[in-house]
Amino acid sequence: MQIVKEGLKAGDLDGVVSKRFSVDQFKSKMGEDRNIMVLAFTVDGMAPAKDLERFAETGYKEVLDADATPGTLADGKHKVFIEFARDSSVVKSIMAFLEDLKKLTNIEEFEYTYHKGIDPTMASAETLESSIPTTPEAYEQRVNEMRVSEARHFFDKYDMMECKISENTMSMKKTGAGHELKFELHKFGPTDDIMKETKAFKIDMESIAECTHLTKYFGTYDITKTNENKFIFTKGDQSALVSKTGW
Repeated sequence: MQIVKEGLKAGDLDGVVSKRFSVDQFKSKMGEDRNIMVLAFTVDGMAPAKDLERFAETGYKEVLDADATPGTLADGKHKVFIEFARDSSVVKSIMAFLEDLKKLTNIEEFEYTYHKGIDPTMASAETLESSIPTTPEAYEQRVNEMRVSEARHFFDKYDMMECKISENTMSMKKTGAGHELKFELHKFGPTDDIMKETKAFKIDMESIAECTHLTKYFGTYDITKTNENKFIFTKGDQSALVSKTGW
């Protein structure tokens, strides 16, 4: 009988841990995301989720925190979040953890998705090194690249605009236009989440005229102006909350 770590035997978590985990999909509770990497595992049942939590937190000094969600997901499963410092040795630490977890779960190979991605990649030292940011600077660069990509797809699905994002400032210039419009991007995501934070809308003639102008410039969006002088661009179940800057 092989004892892996912390009293757990080989095969104790067989059939209850998904082979797919995510990296940087969820926010760290221990500090800033630029400094901490969060791995999220899906587990069938609260008891095995707590076993995985204890296994990670007490068996590895490299693990900053491990936490099993007290409530179930929509499908009845639980998430276990495991946090590592984002540094040059993080891939080595993750691979050591996964190798021991393979013994507990009888999973031959794990696979992972990054951030909001849905296409999995086989987990290995090589793939992790090439696809996940292992320094705070690399993480910030990756986040900015993803925000540019998301904003470009949302505002310019058909490649008819030049889109740039620096910090939280988004510059948009329509092909053939002589000027660009600049916005501060406050939030981007599911429409329901953004609408929950909105208290009231402006419906005066000046605000309606501004929304009409923006609709002509950007196309078929549902554009509204809030009492905080911010604009909500909505397309389907996704929205962007922005405010004008420099114009």
